Amino acid sequence: MTWTMGFVLILGILIKMITSPPSAAVAWVLKKFAIHQEINEKEITLEYDNHLIEGQVKEKVVMMFNEASFLKRIHIYPGNEDLFMPHNQKTVPYHICYSKGKKKIQLYLYIEEKYLTVVKQTNKKVIAYQMDAEEQFTEYEENSIYLNSKINNM
Repeated sequence: MTWTMGFVLILGILIKMITSPPSAAVAWVLKKFAIHQEINEKEITLEYDNHLIEGQVKEKVVMMFNEASFLKRIHIYPGNEDLFMPHNQKTVPYHICYSKGKKKIQLYLYIEEKYLTVVKQTNKKVIAYQMDAEEQFTEYEENSIYLNSKINNM
């Protein structure tokens, strides 16, 4: 009888954990499978037109990326991945490169007036999505003059 009650108690706890998991477990799963993950400024390299960017401009671009809200995913059909890469685009993107575990992740940020377009490449997989960055655009616009002058002087 004791074994039966112990088994029922353990089974009840397992069912309770599966039907309503703790918030820490839910947050971990959502963070692990999120399309738009926040990046840390110290762990990345930021390039613009093959020039390494450091300092305040790097901070602003990372802040703009982290604070932007996800709008929609751009569906890429198999075989069309190459069309979304920067060598086929007219504008020059910001190139962010970092490692997460054994994966090397590359982000290409196309900053436009009302939104950011992000192309995320991991190994052979390419994901594209748009984010709303209207609030942060005014701050970026003020720094773009500084960025352009710094690149032209190199």
